[in-house]
Amino acid sequence: MSPGLDIRGAAGLVLELAWQSSEATHRELMYAPADLWGDLLPPRLLDALKGLQRGQSAEMEPTPAEAVPSREPDLVRAVPLKQFAGGAALPRMGRFYPRRLLSGVPGVSPTSNEPFRCLAAELHGLEADLNHPLAGRGLKLRALVEQAQLPPEKTTGQGVDWMARLCAGPGMQARVGGKPTDFLGGDALLRDDEAPDGDFYVEPRLVGHLDSQASAHVAALYGELIPPGARVLDLMSSYQSHLPPRLELAEVVGLGLNLAEMEANPQVDQALVRDVNQEPELPFEAESFDAVICTVSVEYMTQPREMFVEAARVLRPGGVLAVSFSNRFFPPKAVHLWKELHDFEKLGLVLDYFLECGAFDELASLSQRGWPRPADDRHFGEYPESDPLYAAWGRRV
Repeated sequence: MSPGLDIRGAAGLVLELAWQSSEATHRELMYAPADLWGDLLPPRLLDALKGLQRGQSAEMEPTPAEAVPSREPDLVRAVPLKQFAGGAALPRMGRFYPRRLLSGVPGVSPTSNEPFRCLAAELHGLEADLNHPLAGRGLKLRALVEQAQLPPEKTTGQGVDWMARLCAGPGMQARVGGKPTDFLGGDALLRDDEAPDGDFYVEPRLVGHLDSQASAHVAALYGELIPPGARVLDLMSSYQSHLPPRLELAEVVGLGLNLAEMEANPQVDQALVRDVNQEPELPFEAESFDAVICTVSVEYMTQPREMFVEAARVLRPGGVLAVSFSNRFFPPKAVHLWKELHDFEKLGLVLDYFLECGAFDELASLSQRGWPRPADDRHFGEYPESDPLYAAWGRRV
């Protein structure tokens, strides 16, 4: 048996934060190539990790001192609107904004990009919540030993605070008090390029928005959610479906904009061309699929509410709708709102689509960040980390 983890050295850990909002269950995964001697991790966790082998894990429920600060009522501030530098538009209820947009607020730096949440906004001012998005939530932390002995040169060598990094962003996908976030309004669902999408995709683009590591994460998730023998609709499909290669399915139907791309997809059995932004009604019978997947495409939906209603219509009871995305996309075709949001707010937007549809339960979200960028990716050497994965899903009631 290989030596166990030595906290005086370096190790490859997978940190997992699990928490619950009133709407969904949430899991945040992060790969941590940690210098266990020089980086920051909760001492209780380090003690629990001593001597563990690869594949073993330690769990704990972190205290506020070990994770994020406790929720403090006095960090909810009334701020005159003239002290918000967000432009002419009022900040929207439930949305997050960088603290640097606030002036004259005690404890707020003009260079701070930490988020604050708008709890209310009127012409005279706004209510700004400066608490951490995870403050006051019960958290469970798990650390999996992926590599018990990692060469020191594989770490960042920068004294990383791994809990701070893991908790940066999570919490932003939850609603405030169960109320819908004010996402949609104005030009939120308009795009820079409003020409028909069929024109944009008239020629096969064959451009992937996920590197091989992120694609493997998507495939693993879909493998957990979709049972063998399922009939699957790949919504807004292209030349990759990111389904597990060994998952035996009854049929995969691709619905996308370019027939050549879908015909090049080895996982698609039947391909149909349709611009769902112009015709959101899906050309399928009710309750005819066991799963609907939408991979790195939700950002292009100009009629998301209609699309989620249609996805629910074609799903059998208990069937899953799984939506995943990353941080690569075609900017001219992404809706304006998508480009304004923090990645974890985007998860909140997708969860709101599920909730507004009203046809799904068992809602959940997942984030996976920090894995090394694979050498076969065209951005290898340019960006050190793999493309992040964000996903939300629910079961048809």
